[in-house]
Amino acid sequence: MKIGVTGHQRREGIDWRWVRSRIDQYLAGKSIIFGYSSLAAGTDQVFADAVLDAGGKLIAVVPIEGYASQFEDEPLKEYKRLLAMAQIVDLRSKKPDEGAFLDAGKWIVRDVDRMVAVWDGEDAVGRGGTADIVAYAMSLGRQVHHIDPIKRTITDI
Repeated sequence: MKIGVTGHQRREGIDWRWVRSRIDQYLAGKSIIFGYSSLAAGTDQVFADAVLDAGGKLIAVVPIEGYASQFEDEPLKEYKRLLAMAQIVDLRSKKPDEGAFLDAGKWIVRDVDRMVAVWDGEDAVGRGGTADIVAYAMSLGRQVHHIDPIKRTITDI
């Protein structure tokens, strides 16, 4: 089963331990998991780590050249650690960041069976945000497991 992720990098009010426990519950019992993530800070890294802990295979979708320059401190260390354990899909986009991130999100949606979205349900702040990726996934008929980290609700949409 191929499962992709989209979600917040940072958002006030998120308890990342709670998010991780909900991702773990979702992955539990699924056989042969391939987890697709761009390894961004926050949701992507939490999901990637959960996939590996569940015995799954991590597919890192790297949106742009020099992607590591987008990270600081701890998220950079985590990015490098996860990347070293992943099969890498290097998109090498030369587009501006938002366009490249939108393309990477869409690439993930097209290649997976299901999506996990850690998202407050609000509109995207910039182009390629979680709301854009969820809308694209729904337009392709992908099942989206929506984890709302603010309301602490779980729904399949």
